[in-house]
Amino acid sequence: MKNRVAFLLWAANPGNAHLCATPFFQAAVAAAMEAEVEMYFTNASVRLLAKGVAAMLPSGPRGRDTVYAFMQRAAAQGVKFYACSQAMEEYGVSEADWIPEVTGVAGAAVYMARAMDDAWVVITY
Repeated sequence: MKNRVAFLLWAANPGNAHLCATPFFQAAVAAAMEAEVEMYFTNASVRLLAKGVAAMLPSGPRGRDTVYAFMQRAAAQGVKFYACSQAMEEYGVSEADWIPEVTGVAGAAVYMARAMDDAWVVITY
């Protein structure tokens, strides 16, 4: 069984809030199963890494939790969050804007290396 999972967040972004909680839930579960888990935030999803954005998004129609709460749970399980540098520039997100759970910056080459490595499972949201 593979024990490395890379998530690419693209459509799961503040404009599609209803899609945002699930990737973090699944990432937290994979990490709890002792998988190495990385999440790559590209395009508008990089805005989820800015302070206050995910905290304002309900996790679903009942609004029982926020997307940020799901992000915090994933990070607490050891999930690593990486921002795409090009997306940061395009959407005006700087490192100073980041929530504390962000691990760092990783661009397309890092993500593509994961996608091309047979040891990794890649999931896109």
